[in-house]
Amino acid sequence: MPSPCIPEDRVTNATPSPLLLQPRLDPKPWGGRALARFGLLPSGNGAIGEALATAPEAVVAAGPLAGRSLGEVVAADPVGILGERGLAVTGGRPLFPLLIKLIDAADVLSVQVHPDDATAAPLGRLGKTETWHILAAAPGASLFLGLRPDVGFDGFATACREDRGTAGACLRRVPAMAGSTVLIPAGTVHALGAGVLVYELQQPSDITYRLDDWGRVDAAGNPRQLHVEDGLAAIDAALRPEPIAPLRLATGAGRRQLLAACRLFALERIALAAGETVPLRAAGSPQTVTCLRGEAALETEASTPSVAVRPGETAVVPAALSPAELRANAPSVLLRAWVPNLLADIVRPALAAGHDPEAIARLAGPLPDLRQAHAE
Repeated sequence: MPSPCIPEDRVTNATPSPLLLQPRLDPKPWGGRALARFGLLPSGNGAIGEALATAPEAVVAAGPLAGRSLGEVVAADPVGILGERGLAVTGGRPLFPLLIKLIDAADVLSVQVHPDDATAAPLGRLGKTETWHILAAAPGASLFLGLRPDVGFDGFATACREDRGTAGACLRRVPAMAGSTVLIPAGTVHALGAGVLVYELQQPSDITYRLDDWGRVDAAGNPRQLHVEDGLAAIDAALRPEPIAPLRLATGAGRRQLLAACRLFALERIALAAGETVPLRAAGSPQTVTCLRGEAALETEASTPSVAVRPGETAVVPAALSPAELRANAPSVLLRAWVPNLLADIVRPALAAGHDPEAIARLAGPLPDLRQAHAE
């Protein structure tokens, strides 16, 4: 049913402006208080692990659809919000395709794996490929990415089944460096190390198989539930993602860098001086803009007035409103995500900026997506 505070015709028609969202906040046993830097902590002393900026439960903060959840807005107009590309990567489901989280890993996360689309299909769900962009990292902080080359799958499986909190020692440790990005395909065994603040972009899936939790227990001495057999069945032991070198694009204004790209999503960092304006084009896809520093305004031909985005805030540009324009009201740094046309949005602009095909292919991490797009 439409919200009583919004006329029904405004719910069923395409949204008239970008959507500024209030995230869903999730407490976690490994969370902390670092999200306070973005004003995302509730009152009290609880530890918040994740701010889910584009979860179905995220709420529109302003404008004619204020008070409605993103899930409700998408359900009312899936074509207008998601576009052809957005619907393609969700298998036609009315799910917002770009799940964005700000994650405070004050303690190490569980050793885990996510299934791919084929493995998740019998559950009626999507798989979970994701990318991490490191916002801050404590000295000595690590990312755990795939099995160590000297550890075979059987040895890792034995460690998980013994449930002694030792399986994490089988993973590769990669230094966590602020500003670095890594793309983690579904099937990769991984964990976020302690002392890391992360922007995560992923498929809209909540399937996580915990394989080991480092021996952690709650206040009553109880461990969290593990999903060892399901998780082991989902692993691709050959996956060992590496940090991705960003590729700067040739632009007339601002500094734009491609951070990661595959068929499911693309991620770009945009740095603007005060007053600079850049176009945001994404045919057939919604776009998200998350502000890390400064303040910027999102405008489209159909939206009046513009929508301001401040640190820690995320706004969605529905597919039907593309293209959009981003204007910096102050020196600003923002992250933009969308479902790309890999050839038009990634390969050709990167080639035009002078990057070689191999460097472009590495934006997809271990996935072959960009090599295949270039070959076509």
